[in-house]
Amino acid sequence: MESIENEIRELLTNFWILKEDNPDLYYDVKRKQNIIKDFVTKTLGSKLIIHDRFVKLEKIPSSRVDNLGIDNFNSKQDYVILCIILLFLEDKTRGEVFVLSSLIDYVKNTAVTLNLETIPDWNLRSDRQSLVRVIDFLTEISVIKVKDAEKISFKDDQNAEALYEVTGLANYVMRLFTNDIFEIEDTNDFLNDEWKYQTLEKGDVRRYKVYRNLLFTPAVFSYNLTEAEIDYIKKMRGYLENEFSNLNFEIEVTKNMAFLYEYETSNSKDNFPNNKKITDIVLMINTKLYEMIKNKEISLDDKEIGRIKKESLEMIIKDIKTNNKEYLSKQYINLSLQKFFDEVVNYMIEYSFLKEEDNTYLVLPTIARFNAKLIKDNTKQMDLFGGEEDV
Repeated sequence: MESIENEIRELLTNFWILKEDNPDLYYDVKRKQNIIKDFVTKTLGSKLIIHDRFVKLEKIPSSRVDNLGIDNFNSKQDYVILCIILLFLEDKTRGEVFVLSSLIDYVKNTAVTLNLETIPDWNLRSDRQSLVRVIDFLTEISVIKVKDAEKISFKDDQNAEALYEVTGLANYVMRLFTNDIFEIEDTNDFLNDEWKYQTLEKGDVRRYKVYRNLLFTPAVFSYNLTEAEIDYIKKMRGYLENEFSNLNFEIEVTKNMAFLYEYETSNSKDNFPNNKKITDIVLMINTKLYEMIKNKEISLDDKEIGRIKKESLEMIIKDIKTNNKEYLSKQYINLSLQKFFDEVVNYMIEYSFLKEEDNTYLVLPTIARFNAKLIKDNTKQMDLFGGEEDV
């Protein structure tokens, strides 16, 4: 069978693949669409959307996790503004242009009309930054194009102006729901919308949920799996290994954790570890946390999950920033302790090393598989997948 490894990886790591930006990859996916559809339908129960301008794998998670948001968004308001801007673009034709001032008026007026909890106040820099983050995201995925912009940004001056062009892709950003979303009451309703009338604990749906967890998230933990899903991973481990080997992935399964990895370290920004300096920082923190577990300074529950107070985690991260500067880039050396802490911890949450809970952090089993040995000669040896069989 013809290999689809590269195409599947690109579909997984990109929001979509545009013919205009990457015609070779677009046509590769289109040419192999029957094989790809067979794989994603059989294993993920997902839709492969083939459009004359793009191809897109609809990536809907099977459980609520912390790493599936839009990377640069950091507040609920960012997502609210995104939805409003998509409404603004919905009826505009490809090639039509608009000015920033008309957009910001629409966003605020729509928020008022819908009686939303938070109405954007463009006098506040934080609200202006929120809108800029959304515009940057829509520009990045080519939903709008910047035609002309003043040197000063809207986040710095609410009177700043810019001219944008509509590409006609806005209507394809949001997922399609199977049922009426006004009947949805909580997160689980969103997650289970597509198989609302199917049995979740056996058959195809159970398989879809397992594969989605493994492919869409950094790691899978027993605490957020059902007994049926855990049973599937245990009984079908050999089958899973074979399926993922076709994509050049290895699967590791321990008592309370399963995840995919590659033997060779990838430089992809979406993988861990990668060539970003923050990777080194996280490996050092993981090493310290793992030492604390082995020394019984952090105790584990029956799911092999530890707990650390925020103040203790702050001390660890402060120590690394202060005493291991040779492993930090200038960018991180110059950050304040609070910003350094926030950026590193958010990154660790995104990659399933930590989970925030009240004023503490859960220490997840993945830290035992990703840690580092420091050698004080300005070099570093990463000891990936180290530790014992189970945390």
